[in-house]
Amino acid sequence: MFKLKASLLPLSYGIIATGSFLLTLFLACYLHFERVTKNHCKMYEFLPSISSTIGDFSPEMNVYRYGMALTSGLRLGTIYLNHYVATEEKNNLLSNYRKSSMAVLEATKRLNYLIPLSTIFDTIRVFSAGGWIYISSSEHLFSHQVGFVSYVIFSFLYMYTHCVVLYLTKIKFRPGQDNSSLTSIILGSYSPSTQKDLFSFKWKVILGVTHFLLFIGSLKYFVDHTFYCVYLSYSKYSIFEWLLAITNIFYDTLTFLDFDGLFFTLHKEKKQSF
Repeated sequence: MFKLKASLLPLSYGIIATGSFLLTLFLACYLHFERVTKNHCKMYEFLPSISSTIGDFSPEMNVYRYGMALTSGLRLGTIYLNHYVATEEKNNLLSNYRKSSMAVLEATKRLNYLIPLSTIFDTIRVFSAGGWIYISSSEHLFSHQVGFVSYVIFSFLYMYTHCVVLYLTKIKFRPGQDNSSLTSIILGSYSPSTQKDLFSFKWKVILGVTHFLLFIGSLKYFVDHTFYCVYLSYSKYSIFEWLLAITNIFYDTLTFLDFDGLFFTLHKEKKQSF
Protein backbone atom coordinates (compact mmCIF):
# COMPACT_ATOMS: atom_id res chain seq x y z
CA MET A 1 0.00 0.00 0.00
CA PHE A 2 1.29 3.45 -0.96
CA LYS A 3 0.86 6.33 1.53
CA LEU A 4 1.48 10.02 0.87
CA LYS A 5 1.36 12.75 3.50
CA ALA A 6 -1.39 15.24 2.72
CA SER A 7 0.75 18.02 4.20
CA LEU A 8 3.04 17.70 1.16
CA LEU A 9 0.39 19.43 -1.00
CA PRO A 10 0.55 22.90 0.61
CA LEU A 11 4.29 22.54 1.27
CA SER A 12 4.98 21.72 -2.39
CA TYR A 13 2.75 24.58 -3.47
CA GLY A 14 4.64 27.03 -1.26
CA ILE A 15 8.05 25.92 -2.50
CA ILE A 16 7.09 25.99 -6.20
CA ALA A 17 5.17 29.28 -6.00
CA THR A 18 7.89 31.06 -4.04
CA GLY A 19 10.60 29.69 -6.32
CA SER A 20 8.66 30.79 -9.41
CA PHE A 21 8.21 34.32 -8.06
CA LEU A 22 11.87 34.75 -7.08
CA LEU A 23 13.26 33.24 -10.28
CA THR A 24 10.91 35.32 -12.42
CA LEU A 25 11.85 38.52 -10.60
CA PHE A 26 15.56 37.73 -10.94
CA LEU A 27 15.28 37.02 -14.69
CA ALA A 28 13.21 40.14 -15.30
CA CYS A 29 15.67 42.41 -13.47
CA TYR A 30 18.72 40.73 -15.02
CA LEU A 31 17.49 40.54 -18.62
CA HIS A 32 14.94 43.32 -19.07
CA PHE A 33 15.33 45.73 -16.16
CA GLU A 34 14.74 48.97 -18.09
CA ARG A 35 11.79 47.51 -19.98
CA VAL A 36 9.98 46.01 -16.94
CA THR A 37 10.39 49.22 -14.88
CA LYS A 38 9.31 51.49 -17.73
CA ASN A 39 5.95 53.20 -17.14
CA HIS A 40 3.91 56.20 -18.24
CA CYS A 41 5.66 58.52 -15.75
CA LYS A 42 9.02 58.00 -17.51
CA MET A 43 11.00 58.16 -14.26
CA TYR A 44 13.67 55.93 -12.78
CA GLU A 45 12.28 53.02 -10.74
CA PHE A 46 14.18 50.33 -8.86
CA LEU A 47 11.58 47.53 -8.74
CA PRO A 48 9.10 46.25 -11.36
CA SER A 49 5.51 45.37 -10.52
CA ILE A 50 4.30 41.78 -10.62
CA SER A 51 2.25 42.49 -13.75
CA SER A 52 5.22 43.77 -15.77
CA THR A 53 7.49 41.04 -14.40
CA ILE A 54 5.35 38.04 -15.29
CA GLY A 55 3.41 39.20 -18.32
CA ASP A 56 5.48 40.80 -21.08
CA PHE A 57 8.85 39.21 -21.77
CA SER A 58 10.39 35.76 -22.16
CA PRO A 59 11.73 33.67 -20.54
CA GLU A 60 10.40 35.08 -17.25
CA MET A 61 6.78 35.01 -18.42
CA ASN A 62 7.10 31.35 -19.43
CA VAL A 63 8.91 30.39 -16.22
CA TYR A 64 6.20 31.90 -14.05
CA ARG A 65 3.27 30.48 -16.00
CA TYR A 66 4.86 27.03 -16.01
CA GLY A 67 5.41 27.21 -12.26
CA MET A 68 1.83 28.26 -11.61
CA ALA A 69 0.57 25.46 -13.83
CA LEU A 70 2.46 22.99 -11.64
CA THR A 71 0.75 24.38 -8.53
CA SER A 72 -2.82 24.36 -9.87
CA GLY A 73 -3.50 20.73 -8.93
CA LEU A 74 -1.86 21.21 -5.54
CA ARG A 75 -4.09 24.20 -4.78
CA LEU A 76 -7.29 22.42 -5.83
CA GLY A 77 -6.29 19.42 -3.74
CA THR A 78 -5.68 21.69 -0.75
CA ILE A 79 -9.14 23.24 -1.17
CA TYR A 80 -10.74 19.80 -1.02
CA LEU A 81 -8.70 18.80 2.04
CA ASN A 82 -9.53 22.05 3.84
CA HIS A 83 -13.22 21.36 3.30
CA TYR A 84 -12.85 17.73 4.37
CA VAL A 85 -10.90 18.52 7.55
CA ALA A 86 -13.26 21.33 8.55
CA THR A 87 -16.30 19.09 8.05
CA GLU A 88 -14.74 16.31 10.12
CA GLU A 89 -13.85 18.74 12.92
CA LYS A 90 -17.39 20.12 12.89
CA ASN A 91 -18.80 16.61 13.30
CA ASN A 92 -16.38 16.01 16.17
CA LEU A 93 -17.78 19.00 18.02
CA LEU A 94 -21.10 17.26 18.49
CA SER A 95 -19.63 13.87 19.32
CA ASN A 96 -16.76 14.87 21.63
CA TYR A 97 -18.24 17.79 23.52
CA ARG A 98 -21.44 18.32 25.45
CA LYS A 99 -24.27 17.88 22.98
CA SER A 100 -26.57 19.98 25.14
CA SER A 101 -24.17 22.93 25.19
CA MET A 102 -25.73 25.95 23.50
CA ALA A 103 -22.27 27.26 22.58
CA VAL A 104 -21.44 24.06 20.67
CA LEU A 105 -24.82 24.02 18.93
CA GLU A 106 -24.45 27.68 17.97
CA ALA A 107 -20.93 27.07 16.65
CA THR A 108 -22.16 24.12 14.60
CA LYS A 109 -24.91 26.24 13.04
CA ARG A 110 -22.37 28.86 12.03
CA LEU A 111 -20.04 26.21 10.61
CA ASN A 112 -22.83 24.80 8.45
CA TYR A 113 -22.62 27.88 6.23
CA LEU A 114 -19.08 29.11 6.97
CA ILE A 115 -17.37 25.93 5.73
CA PRO A 116 -19.07 25.94 2.29
CA LEU A 117 -18.53 29.71 2.00
CA SER A 118 -14.83 29.35 2.76
CA THR A 119 -14.53 26.60 0.13
CA ILE A 120 -16.36 28.71 -2.47
CA PHE A 121 -14.24 31.80 -1.77
CA ASP A 122 -11.02 29.78 -2.02
CA THR A 123 -12.13 28.18 -5.30
CA ILE A 124 -13.03 31.53 -6.85
CA ARG A 125 -9.70 32.90 -5.65
CA VAL A 126 -7.80 30.17 -7.49
CA PHE A 127 -9.67 30.73 -10.74
CA SER A 128 -9.32 34.51 -10.38
CA ALA A 129 -5.56 34.06 -10.14
CA GLY A 130 -5.63 32.55 -13.62
CA GLY A 131 -7.13 35.82 -14.87
CA TRP A 132 -4.05 37.88 -14.02
CA ILE A 133 -1.45 35.13 -14.45
CA TYR A 134 -2.41 33.91 -17.94
CA ILE A 135 -3.84 37.20 -19.26
CA SER A 136 -1.11 39.82 -19.10
CA SER A 137 -1.73 43.55 -18.76
CA SER A 138 -0.36 44.10 -22.28
CA GLU A 139 -2.69 41.46 -23.76
CA HIS A 140 -5.92 42.72 -22.17
CA LEU A 141 -5.55 45.25 -19.37
CA PHE A 142 -9.17 45.19 -18.15
CA SER A 143 -9.33 41.39 -17.84
CA HIS A 144 -5.98 41.37 -16.09
CA GLN A 145 -7.11 44.01 -13.59
CA VAL A 146 -10.44 42.28 -12.95
CA GLY A 147 -8.60 39.02 -12.27
CA PHE A 148 -6.17 40.66 -9.85
CA VAL A 149 -8.79 42.68 -7.96
CA SER A 150 -11.06 39.62 -7.70
CA TYR A 151 -8.12 37.59 -6.42
CA VAL A 152 -7.40 40.14 -3.69
CA ILE A 153 -11.03 40.50 -2.62
CA PHE A 154 -11.73 36.77 -2.46
CA SER A 155 -8.41 36.25 -0.65
CA PHE A 156 -9.69 38.53 2.12
CA LEU A 157 -13.03 36.72 2.25
CA TYR A 158 -11.38 33.31 2.29
CA MET A 159 -8.83 34.21 4.95
CA TYR A 160 -11.52 35.64 7.23
CA THR A 161 -13.94 32.71 6.91
CA HIS A 162 -11.13 30.15 7.12
CA CYS A 163 -9.77 31.69 10.34
CA VAL A 164 -13.27 31.70 11.87
CA VAL A 165 -13.70 28.03 10.92
CA LEU A 166 -10.33 27.20 12.49
CA TYR A 167 -11.26 29.06 15.67
CA LEU A 168 -14.64 27.37 16.03
CA THR A 169 -13.42 23.86 15.24
CA LYS A 170 -9.96 23.71 16.81
CA ILE A 171 -9.48 26.59 19.25
CA LYS A 172 -12.64 27.77 21.01
CA PHE A 173 -13.58 24.46 22.62
CA ARG A 174 -10.01 23.29 23.13
CA PRO A 175 -9.39 22.14 26.75
CA GLY A 176 -7.88 25.00 28.71
CA GLN A 177 -9.05 27.68 26.25
CA ASP A 178 -12.45 28.33 27.84
CA ASN A 179 -11.34 31.49 29.61
CA SER A 180 -8.74 32.64 27.10
CA SER A 181 -9.44 35.73 25.04
CA LEU A 182 -8.73 35.87 21.32
CA THR A 183 -6.03 38.48 21.99
CA SER A 184 -4.19 36.23 24.44
CA ILE A 185 -4.33 33.37 21.95
CA ILE A 186 -2.85 35.54 19.17
CA LEU A 187 -0.13 36.98 21.41
CA GLY A 188 0.76 33.64 22.95
CA SER A 189 3.94 31.76 22.14
CA TYR A 190 3.54 28.27 20.71
CA SER A 191 5.82 25.62 19.28
CA PRO A 192 4.73 24.29 15.87
CA SER A 193 5.67 20.78 16.97
CA THR A 194 3.61 20.71 20.17
CA GLN A 195 0.80 23.23 19.58
CA LYS A 196 0.12 22.92 15.85
CA ASP A 197 -3.48 24.18 15.94
CA LEU A 198 -2.68 27.25 18.03
CA PHE A 199 0.48 28.00 16.04
CA SER A 200 -1.37 27.67 12.72
CA PHE A 201 -4.32 29.79 13.85
CA LYS A 202 -2.12 32.52 15.33
CA TRP A 203 0.01 32.98 12.23
CA LYS A 204 -2.88 32.72 9.81
CA VAL A 205 -4.59 35.56 11.66
CA ILE A 206 -1.36 37.59 11.59
CA LEU A 207 -0.81 36.92 7.88
CA GLY A 208 -4.46 37.67 7.07
CA VAL A 209 -4.39 41.02 8.90
CA THR A 210 -1.01 41.86 7.37
CA HIS A 211 -2.36 41.01 3.92
CA PHE A 212 -5.28 43.39 4.42
CA LEU A 213 -3.09 46.23 5.76
CA LEU A 214 -0.65 45.82 2.88
CA PHE A 215 -3.49 46.22 0.39
CA ILE A 216 -4.74 49.37 2.12
CA GLY A 217 -1.20 50.76 2.20
CA SER A 218 -0.64 50.00 -1.48
CA LEU A 219 -3.60 52.18 -2.53
CA LYS A 220 -1.73 55.39 -1.63
CA TYR A 221 1.22 54.58 -3.87
CA PHE A 222 -1.06 53.31 -6.63
CA VAL A 223 -2.86 56.68 -6.68
CA ASP A 224 0.44 58.59 -6.44
CA HIS A 225 1.85 56.71 -9.41
CA THR A 226 -1.25 56.48 -11.61
CA PHE A 227 -2.50 60.06 -11.28
CA TYR A 228 0.40 62.19 -9.96
CA CYS A 229 3.60 60.44 -11.07
CA VAL A 230 5.25 60.90 -7.67
CA TYR A 231 8.93 59.95 -7.80
CA LEU A 232 9.51 56.23 -6.95
CA SER A 233 5.80 55.68 -6.18
CA TYR A 234 5.73 52.88 -8.78
CA SER A 235 8.55 51.01 -7.01
CA LYS A 236 6.97 51.55 -3.59
CA TYR A 237 3.66 50.21 -4.89
CA SER A 238 5.54 47.24 -6.33
CA ILE A 239 7.01 46.46 -2.90
CA PHE A 240 3.50 46.26 -1.44
CA GLU A 241 2.34 44.15 -4.40
CA TRP A 242 5.16 41.62 -3.95
CA LEU A 243 4.57 41.47 -0.19
CA LEU A 244 0.86 40.82 -0.86
CA ALA A 245 1.80 37.84 -3.01
CA ILE A 246 4.27 36.52 -0.44
CA THR A 247 1.83 36.74 2.50
CA ASN A 248 -0.78 35.00 0.35
CA ILE A 249 1.60 32.14 -0.44
CA PHE A 250 2.76 31.82 3.18
CA TYR A 251 -0.86 31.70 4.38
CA ASP A 252 -1.65 28.80 2.07
CA THR A 253 1.61 27.01 2.85
CA LEU A 254 0.90 27.17 6.59
CA THR A 255 -2.06 24.87 5.96
CA PHE A 256 0.35 21.92 6.06
CA LEU A 257 0.04 22.03 9.87
CA ASP A 258 -3.73 21.46 9.61
CA PHE A 259 -3.17 18.24 7.65
CA ASP A 260 -0.97 16.57 10.25
CA GLY A 261 -1.78 12.86 10.41
CA LEU A 262 -3.72 12.94 7.13
CA PHE A 263 -2.59 10.66 4.29
CA PHE A 264 -3.49 9.74 0.74
CA THR A 265 -3.46 5.98 0.31
CA LEU A 266 -3.31 3.82 -2.78
CA HIS A 267 -3.89 0.12 -2.50
CA LYS A 268 -5.06 -2.71 -4.69
CA GLU A 269 -8.00 -4.80 -3.56
CA LYS A 270 -7.38 -8.52 -3.55
CA LYS A 271 -9.63 -10.42 -5.87
CA GLN A 272 -11.64 -13.16 -4.26
CA SER A 273 -10.90 -16.60 -5.61
CA PHE A 274 -13.79 -18.96 -6.18
